[in-house]
Amino acid sequence: MRRIKIKFSDGKIRRVPFISPMRPEGILEAPEGNWVAEEKKDGSLTLMYLEDGAVAYVNRRGVNKTLVYPEMVISPKNYRNKKLTIIQGEAYVGRGGKDSFENFLKRDLLKNPIEAKIRSKKYPLEFDAFDIQMAEGELLNKEPLLSRKKVLKEKLPKHSRVHYTKFFKDYKKRASELKKDKTVEGVVFKHLPDGYKSGRSDEWRKLKFTKEADVVVVGYNKGDGRRSDIGALRAGVYDKRSKKIREVANVGVGFSDKDIADYKKRLDKGEKIFGKVQYLKVGSQGRLRAPVWIGERKDITIKETGL
Repeated sequence: MRRIKIKFSDGKIRRVPFISPMRPEGILEAPEGNWVAEEKKDGSLTLMYLEDGAVAYVNRRGVNKTLVYPEMVISPKNYRNKKLTIIQGEAYVGRGGKDSFENFLKRDLLKNPIEAKIRSKKYPLEFDAFDIQMAEGELLNKEPLLSRKKVLKEKLPKHSRVHYTKFFKDYKKRASELKKDKTVEGVVFKHLPDGYKSGRSDEWRKLKFTKEADVVVVGYNKGDGRRSDIGALRAGVYDKRSKKIREVANVGVGFSDKDIADYKKRLDKGEKIFGKVQYLKVGSQGRLRAPVWIGERKDITIKETGL
């Protein structure tokens, strides 16, 4: 098992296990069979580490986010003198802020703790917990989903920004209600019974309400006037069959003049830029209709891009 060093909220650096989080495969319609479903917020998969009354947050790449998530730093008294617990969930811009993945990126891409504290007032984060990898030093990967859910509910710290994610079977009945909540990206179906499998698994399947794609920028087209440097970003995705990048869109809206200057400088240096785009549908030639740049991503690789 891989181990990483993390600085916790109490200032101590601890060497802790890092288990690559279980993640869902994308689907186009609800599966048939023995499944439960959970709502999926439009944020970023995050691990909450709890030990001896201190907390740390790590993204799915193992990058420590604790210092730039200041409003999420909690000190649960029931975890004092307790061994390590690792909870899996979603960090997102919460109910008190302007809900969107774009606004979440305004928090997640920060590196300066002072700036993060300032932005936390306008774009406050919340955490929806939906699974648990370890409870007080005990690995739970062989336990079935509903057993893990029971442990999660017992171990989850009580805090106004931390929530337990409920599961349900009446997806079709609740879909219209969930679509009205802008923080809900879609639903994740989870097969019963299942254990915990590190990495992407088809035993978890995600159905999105909005059409979005993770892309890699393969170049840019020049524009006119003040947009002469970059008129549109040329976006591509990884094609599993050819094992090459396939260009799928020219994205000309959704970024600021400041973004343009930054992207041009980095692209001219040969740097890889990843991002998320929203679109209406995929056309007959495999091109995205009406693509809009939502924001940059720094937690994916080329092979993880796709429609």
